Amino acid sequence: MRPINIALDLYSAAVCLTLVCYLCFGRGRKDKMRQRFIVMCAINLGMALGDIPNWAFEGLAQPWYPIALWSGSLLFWLCSSLIPLAFTFYLAEYLAPRAKVHRHFLCGAAGLCAAAILGSVLSLWNGMFFTVTVENIYRRGSLFWLSQALPFLTYALDIAIFAVYRKNLNGKDFLILSSYIFLPLAAEAVQMFNYGIALLNTGVALGLLIIFINIQSEQELRMERQEKELGQQRMDIMLSQIQPHFLYNSLTAIRRLCDHDPQQAKAAITNFSLFLRANMDSLNSRSPIPFEQELDHTRHYLALEQQRFQERLKVVYDIRSHNFSIPPLTLQPIVENAVRHGVLRLEDGGTVTIRTAETAMTYVVTVTDDGVGFQSNMVAEGHSHIGIENVRGRLAALCGGKLDIQSAAGAGTTVTITIPKADAT
Repeated sequence: MRPINIALDLYSAAVCLTLVCYLCFGRGRKDKMRQRFIVMCAINLGMALGDIPNWAFEGLAQPWYPIALWSGSLLFWLCSSLIPLAFTFYLAEYLAPRAKVHRHFLCGAAGLCAAAILGSVLSLWNGMFFTVTVENIYRRGSLFWLSQALPFLTYALDIAIFAVYRKNLNGKDFLILSSYIFLPLAAEAVQMFNYGIALLNTGVALGLLIIFINIQSEQELRMERQEKELGQQRMDIMLSQIQPHFLYNSLTAIRRLCDHDPQQAKAAITNFSLFLRANMDSLNSRSPIPFEQELDHTRHYLALEQQRFQERLKVVYDIRSHNFSIPPLTLQPIVENAVRHGVLRLEDGGTVTIRTAETAMTYVVTVTDDGVGFQSNMVAEGHSHIGIENVRGRLAALCGGKLDIQSAAGAGTTVTITIPKADAT
């Protein structure tokens, strides 16, 4: 069996090395999910290379063979201890856009991994997991069963994660991800009762290939498409925000103020310049910004509109929570819809209310107007759908948030943004 086992280990090492090189030096987005998959491949590469001396040098009489066997065995045991932990963190990252895995799962997996590593290192002195005899023969230790139980418990935690967050996984992805659990467990069960068959490395490598082909590569393609779409959305939003009529109307209002109220004209110019700067800055922003920054941008817009429409536009701020982040140009286009297609469609105008609050799991932002209502404006003004859909898409992609609209003709509109907290379970 030695040549076959060495061939299996070399095959597993070649597969993992190929994946590591492709993911490290190939094209693609360098996100956390990719990095953690690289770690998984690198660990299995180390485990396969550590297992080769066990079959190549065991029982052979050369001065340096015992050192190679001891070193390889230690490398194998350390890597086999890390593999379940690496998968747990990969699984957590896979679920991150939809749900945050509770830290108790991650801490439990880390604790089990630490115990396995400690036992592997101590085996160099007490042989609890493994030992090498004076005849240069590898032997299982008296606590070998414990070395197998620790990764099994870690995989049990992974199965618990599947159970707790099953609503965030479709059936296909569940089967693909679970292959990384059940293939190594099956291989390890065979090895436990049939020493001399090296299947664990091959089982792990096969699980990695299944995940790479069906999830990792598709995820990277999806991320590339999403990045392009987000770039186009940023341009669309920019164009939708700086519309000629708004520029002309704002500049006309400022010109009139210069004749009648220079101080107000100066304030309006300040709001106008800050509004334009925030729109320009949003083109280069690829991540959420502090909510207060987005709120300031919205205040500048509303100050300009109030300058034009005076008593027809009233604004109420009820800000009870602000220590969170939000994608740029998220609040302002919603408020603009409330102003242009809501309250200003009424002869006497109306009120736009901006509220924030938080729950144990989320931050909530609501924009309410008492204007004409959804059916009378957004359906008729189809282009306003574009801005709302852009906001909804960026909320989901950048912070896992969602946007809901409730409206009725003659009763106004309420837009609710819900953003999950980073530490929510």
